[in-house]
Amino acid sequence: MNILTQTPRLIIRRFKAAEEEMYLSLYDDDRVMQYLPFRSREDHIQIFREHLNAAPAGDVTGRWGLFNTEDNDFIGMCLLRLFDDGSDNIELGYAFRYEYWGKGIASEMTDTLLSCMLTVNPAAKFVAVTDLENTASQRVLEKIGMKRDGNYFRNGIELAMFRL
Repeated sequence: MNILTQTPRLIIRRFKAAEEEMYLSLYDDDRVMQYLPFRSREDHIQIFREHLNAAPAGDVTGRWGLFNTEDNDFIGMCLLRLFDDGSDNIELGYAFRYEYWGKGIASEMTDTLLSCMLTVNPAAKFVAVTDLENTASQRVLEKIGMKRDGNYFRNGIELAMFRL
């Protein structure tokens, strides 16, 4: 099943090809999209398909599905990828279905995902960016020890920048 890691509540694993529509449904909710950059349905399909192939052994970068261990319900997606500023920093990102907001899942997932990455690469340096108005995600990042480090512009959009 290509499980990256799990906690008592969460499974973080590679998506299966058959889960494409489920993945795409995440981006149909305006509440979820209010803090994410606009992408067309075709863009989301391309991103999903690019991340279906298994990464080399020991590589934890990529786009991962997040599922509830109790009933395997789809919670959302999370990612670790090289940051787009040309550094070797690893960017953390995530998007959850609205019904999973405010349940402590983001904190649990980010802590678990970063711990997993540090096991593979103890020297990894992490960053994250959020919409300037997304104070809930900013609190999650602060809770796991990230510090605000000014703002970052991506595709002309100003974002709050965090570093660990």
